[in-house]
Amino acid sequence: MSEKEAVVSVKKVSKTFPGIKALTEVSVDFYAGEVHILLGENGAGKSTLIRVISGVYQRDEGDIYYNGELIAFKDPKQAIKKGIAVIHQELSLVEDLTIAENIYLCREPKKKFGDFIDKKRLNADARELIAALGQDLNPRTIVKNLSTAQKQMVEIAKAVSRNARVVVMDEPTSSLSEQEVRSLFEIIGQLKTKQVAIIYISHRIDEFSRIGDKVTIMRDGFVVDTVALNEITQQQMISKMVGRDFNFDYHKTKAPVGETALELRNAARKGAFEDISLHVRSGEVVGIAGLIGAGRTEILRCIFAADRIDSGQLLVNGKSVYFKSPKDAIAHGVALVPEDRHAHGLLLAKPIYENISLPSVGITARWGFINKKWEKRKGREHCTKLNVKAPGIETFCKNLSGGNQQKVILARWVLSNSRILLLDEPTRGIDIGAKQEIYELIADFTMQAKSILIVSSELTELLGICDRIYVMREGRFTGHLARNEFSEETVMRLASFH
Repeated sequence: MSEKEAVVSVKKVSKTFPGIKALTEVSVDFYAGEVHILLGENGAGKSTLIRVISGVYQRDEGDIYYNGELIAFKDPKQAIKKGIAVIHQELSLVEDLTIAENIYLCREPKKKFGDFIDKKRLNADARELIAALGQDLNPRTIVKNLSTAQKQMVEIAKAVSRNARVVVMDEPTSSLSEQEVRSLFEIIGQLKTKQVAIIYISHRIDEFSRIGDKVTIMRDGFVVDTVALNEITQQQMISKMVGRDFNFDYHKTKAPVGETALELRNAARKGAFEDISLHVRSGEVVGIAGLIGAGRTEILRCIFAADRIDSGQLLVNGKSVYFKSPKDAIAHGVALVPEDRHAHGLLLAKPIYENISLPSVGITARWGFINKKWEKRKGREHCTKLNVKAPGIETFCKNLSGGNQQKVILARWVLSNSRILLLDEPTRGIDIGAKQEIYELIADFTMQAKSILIVSSELTELLGICDRIYVMREGRFTGHLARNEFSEETVMRLASFH
């Protein structure tokens, strides 16, 4: 193969789903030793394109060449055998297997005699690979016991272990700490020197200059432009992506601040956090910053009664409460938008309107029967109110983009008239246009004298939208910052060092 011949060449590829033209005559080339970024809003066609390349979907029109050979993979297994490894945004690990077993699934090392798996070598190889990624994980750990970020690193390790010629990464840093991101970028650098072609999908435009060589911008299933990264500015990329001039704004409003709506006093959960005291007043957005594994998600889950607090006190509107289950939390106006919207936030195989009405159907139910007319009317109203983009309210949530899925969850809590909103990584894997809409919804929420407690791994996000920030390290608060004390350096110092 000559130096100028693409490893993967996509020629006028189109793909249609019922009611949606996902790709229209897409042409793009990916070269060895380059990081080629795919940029576009949710629903632009990026994930569809890599699913077509990797055999998950079959193209309707066009051709795809791999090392100059015309290919048509019938399934991902064929693509993997050819040397194309994909890390999908929605993780595909076997939860009840160990880290090592997941990394080498169907490729386990065997003992010299018989067809028995060599467990010792399996774990040793996995440990070495994990260490190369800068992680300190026991390869014997069952995957379901890992955090989302740790699972993401296992997916990356699995792809790297295949010695692939093409590695596709779909939002690989969406749930990683800065330290883990640096480790990943080091691995990407190593792959580039080995002449691996890397296709990289991310909404974090500030990452691109650290690793990228080229960017292909997509919109509504079309390729808008392919350009070297050193020839285009961030603002130009955003404008091409959204199809208009776009000025990003965190939409920080000065909502009137009232009485304390939510308070934790000396709360603890064994193995997660201890001696946690915080408060959120009406009209406030309060953030919890920290590295992955610091205990931030666990605090939100305990407030919502998804997990139990071992000790301490929870107060809502100044009154001590004890929630036996999330149902009790919802009844007191407390709502949670979870980190993993697929596993814990949505009924993916149900339509939009049923997901929105889920906690509220009892309002108009009679004799145990759901009022479908009311349910659909409210679903339609809130889809319009939150600008959920979909063919209709009957659309299954699994067919929505990440940003629209998140807006469906938010619509659910707006309908239920929640007063205290717990947000866990609310913009993870969401494009810049959808992020802006989420921030505007947060601002509207606080202007109604409601309260928000938010966990985010995007420090610029917390600095942009919060009134106050608590900083965590290893299960404890290490700092409490007012807005006039905000700085990236201060937060990172409090989150990282003893």
